[in-house]
Order: sequence, then structure tokens, then C-alpha cells
Amino acid sequence: MKRMRWKQAGFMLPSLLGLTAFFLVPLFYCVVFSVSRTFGQFRFAGLDNYLSLMNSKAFRLAYGNTFVLMTGYILALLALSLLVSYVLESSKGAMAFLAAMSAAMFLPSALIVRFVDLLPGGAEKAPRLVFLFIFLWKHIGINALLLRSASNRMDPAWREAAQIDGAGKGRFFRSVEFFYLLPYIKFLFIFDTTCFFKLFRESYLLYGLYPPDGVYMIQNFFFNNFENSNYQRLSSGGIIAVLTLFIVNLLVYKAGEKREVA
Repeated sequence: MKRMRWKQAGFMLPSLLGLTAFFLVPLFYCVVFSVSRTFGQFRFAGLDNYLSLMNSKAFRLAYGNTFVLMTGYILALLALSLLVSYVLESSKGAMAFLAAMSAAMFLPSALIVRFVDLLPGGAEKAPRLVFLFIFLWKHIGINALLLRSASNRMDPAWREAAQIDGAGKGRFFRSVEFFYLLPYIKFLFIFDTTCFFKLFRESYLLYGLYPPDGVYMIQNFFFNNFENSNYQRLSSGGIIAVLTLFIVNLLVYKAGEKREVA
């Protein structure tokens, strides 16, 4: 038994070393810089850097845009993904069609930006709608594919019992299937959060480092402060962003726990 435990520890060691080297140590230094007055020589500043950051109009704009757009875009994506999965439920070749749609996730950003440039004035007049279009285009396929795959694993006896009781397709989806899919929806929310931050590539190609105010996000703020070597402000903003993401993901993870179908 002891030998087996040592073998298990040996398999886990590379992962623990990677987690420590590439996440825990950088996070520790980020916290240190966020409460330091100077870079390179630690002089405790308390919460001064955070208070200064909160007084920054650029940070408030970037922070607000990021989390408002992220929430709105992801909820729209999940709703449309559920709709697509629901509509294609009994269609032959639905999985193949959704797999083909998923290929949009791997399209090069330069190709997507080139297509957006062909739209008459869209990138300038409605940048938020342009970003929403790109986000939905790239990720609705993979989201709907995962939801359809999860639905196909559901016990067929549940649907048969619902039909015997007179429940239609819509009633069964609202009362049973949705709650069965809830753990997968919560996973997709967290997955789509990481995908949202990849919009910075299209943002940079479309607008450079200073996009319109409506789509000026936290990545733009970080990039600009990195170029200016303002590591205290960069670290403070990073800590605030990480804490916000942690709280959002925790709330999503806890949401609807009691109503999930086992």
C-alpha cells in the first residue's frame, strides 16, 4: 500500500511542480507587487495601489466593459446553444452538422477580421455587436455539440415516462432535460469565460491597443500598463480580475445545485 502511494505521488509530482512554477509562484509575486511602492525593492504600500487603481477612469471602463460584456455574451451564447441543441434533437446527422459548426472555433483571427472588414461600417458603428457576432460564430457550434452529446446520454426511460404522462417535448425539456443539462451548462459557462478573453486577438487586429470605449476591456488596460512598465497597477488589476472571476465561477458552480438531476 505504501509503495502504491509513492507511485501515485510520483505521477502527481510533475503536475504539482508545473502548478507551482507557472501559477502559484507568479500569483505570489503578483500579490507582492500589488502592495509594493516600487518594483524590484519591496516597500509596503498597503492598499494604496488598489485605491489608486479604483480612481482610474481607464480601469473602471475596462473592468466594467469586460464583466458586463462577458456576462451578456456568455448568456446569449448558452441560450442560443440550448436552442440549437433542442431544435436539432430529432434531426438525422445533427452531430455531424454541429461538429462541422465547431470548426469555426479554430478559424484564424486574421480570417475572421478580414470577413468583418467586408461588412459595411460594422466595425466602426457597432463594435459591441461585431464582437458578439464573432463570439457566437466561433463558439455556438462547440457549445451545442457538447449539449447535444450530453442529452444523448440521458436515460431514454425518462422521455418515455414523460410521453406516457402526456408531457410534450417542450414540457419535458423545461421540467427534466434542462436540469439534467445544468452541470454541463455550468461547465460551459466556465469554458466560455476563457474563450471570451480570446476576443482580444480580434480586438487588437480590428482596433489596435486603443479600441472604442464600448469595447475597451481589461486586456487592453493590462497591455498598455505593461508597455509603460507600471507593474504595481498591472498587478493590482490582475488580482482584482482574478478575484472577480473566482467569485463569478463559484456562484455559477453553486447555482441550481439542489435542482440538478443526478
